[in-house]
Amino acid sequence: MSPVSQKFFNVAAALVLGLCTVVPPQAAQSLAPAAGLPGDVAWNEEFAYLTGMQAYVYGFPAILYANLRYQWIESGQGPVQMGVNQYWHSRQLSDPKLQYGGSPNRETPYSLAFLDVSQEPVVLSVPENPQNRYYTLQLIDFYSDTVGYIGQRATHNVAGDYLLAGPDWKGETPEGIKGVISSWTPWVMVAGRTYADPDEADLVRMRAFQDGYRITPLSAYGKPDAVVVPRKDVLDVAPKSDPLGAFKTMNAAMRENPPPARDDALMKQFALVGLGPLAKGNLDDLDPAIKRGLQRAIVDGQALLGRVAKTGGSITDATRVQNGWFYGASNWGRMAADGDFLGRAGTQAFSGITEHLIEETVKLRTFVDADGQPLNGNNRYVIRFNKDEIPEARSFWSVTLYDERFNLVFNQAGRYSVGDKVPGLKYAEDGSLSIYIQPDQPEGDKASNWLPSPRGQDFNLFLRTYLPGPKLLNQSYAAPAVHKLAD
Repeated sequence: MSPVSQKFFNVAAALVLGLCTVVPPQAAQSLAPAAGLPGDVAWNEEFAYLTGMQAYVYGFPAILYANLRYQWIESGQGPVQMGVNQYWHSRQLSDPKLQYGGSPNRETPYSLAFLDVSQEPVVLSVPENPQNRYYTLQLIDFYSDTVGYIGQRATHNVAGDYLLAGPDWKGETPEGIKGVISSWTPWVMVAGRTYADPDEADLVRMRAFQDGYRITPLSAYGKPDAVVVPRKDVLDVAPKSDPLGAFKTMNAAMRENPPPARDDALMKQFALVGLGPLAKGNLDDLDPAIKRGLQRAIVDGQALLGRVAKTGGSITDATRVQNGWFYGASNWGRMAADGDFLGRAGTQAFSGITEHLIEETVKLRTFVDADGQPLNGNNRYVIRFNKDEIPEARSFWSVTLYDERFNLVFNQAGRYSVGDKVPGLKYAEDGSLSIYIQPDQPEGDKASNWLPSPRGQDFNLFLRTYLPGPKLLNQSYAAPAVHKLAD
C-alpha cells in the first residue's frame, strides 16, 4: 500500500468510528440488526460497513459526476441539457431555478460540458478577449480534481485552440494548437465561468463571448466540412429508490474511469465487499449481512460528508477559521494528490461540485454569526468591512447566500449576492462597507447593500474573491464576523 493510500486507510477508519452521525430513525428501523446491540452485529456486516464508508468517501465524486452527466445529457429533465462533447450555456445570471447544489456562482454564468476523450482528444477553442472580461474554463477529471485551465488568468486574452487528451492518447499534436492538457480519466467535465454585469446590454455581450467557446473532436479539427454526429448515450445510473444504488453507480463509473495505480491497494480492499472497479458480480447477490453493512455506509457516508462540508474539513491541510469564516483548503482542486479523499469528497465535490485552485479563486464560508450561532432568516445581520478589510481581488469579489442544500434561495427582489460589482453599492465616508442580511428590505441607503435572507431557514454565506490578492492567498486576511442586529 502506498503511503498516501495507507494514510487514507488509517484516517478513514478513525473517522468512521468517531465522526459518523446517527442513522435517521426511519433508516435505522430497516438497517439495524435484529438484536439491536453492537455486539450482535455480524462481523462481515461491520467489516462491510467500515470498508463501505471508506469506499463512499473515495468514490463520492464519481457518483456525483455520473449522476450529473446522466441528468444533463440523457434524462431530458431539468434546465441543463447538452450532448456529449457539447456545451450548455447559461445565458442569465444564476438563480434558484438551478437546483443541483454546488453553491452556484451568481456573477459568472456557467458553460458546462462533459467531454469523452476515451477514443480521441478534443480541441477546445476560445475567442479573443479585447474587453478583458473575466472568464475561465476549468477542466476537471471524473473525481473532481482540476487537470487544467483555459482563460483570462491561465492563457490570457488571446484566441486559441487547446488540445485535451485522455490517458491513452499517444498521437502527434497538430499545428495551430497553443497547448496540450492531459487528463488521467477518459471523461472530463468543463466548468466554464464568464463574468457579466447585471444589465441586459452586458449580458448580450457575454452571450456573444460564450458563443466563441467551441469543442471539436481532433479528427474534425481543421476540417470545416466535417460532420460531427451528436451523442446522447452515457452510463445509466441506479434509481434513488435502490438502497445500494449509490454503490452500483459508483462501481460502474469507476470501471469507466479507473482510479490511478497508486490507489490499487485501496481498490483491492474495496473489492472484498463488492465495491470498486475490481469487484466481481452483482451487489444484489452479496451476503445479506454485507448488503446491510453497505446500506448503512451509504446513509452514514452522506451524513459524514455533510458535516465535513460545513466545517471545511481537510485531513492534509488544517482549516483556518477566523471570525466564523473558514478558508477552503490550500489544496482545493487537487486534493487527491495529497491523499485527502475526505476533503475531496466533502468540501470539493459535496458542497461545490468542484473547486477552483486558489490562484483562480479563494473562498471563505460561514454558517454562523459572531456568537457562533447558526445563521437564520428570522434574524437580521450585518457584515461591516473596514476600509482595510475589503477583500483584495484583481477581478471581483462577492458575498452570496445559499440554503442548506447549497442552492440559491428565491427572494422577491431577485438579489442573490452583494459585491464590488453591484451597481449603486454604498460605501461610508470612511471607506467602510456594510452588507445587511435580512428577510425584509432595510430602509434608506441600506437597501443598496441588502442581501435578502430566507425567513425561518438556516443559510450559509460564501465570500468569493476572483484572482485574489496576496493576503487571501497566504490566508492572512481575516473577514469580519457576521453580527446579529438587535430587534
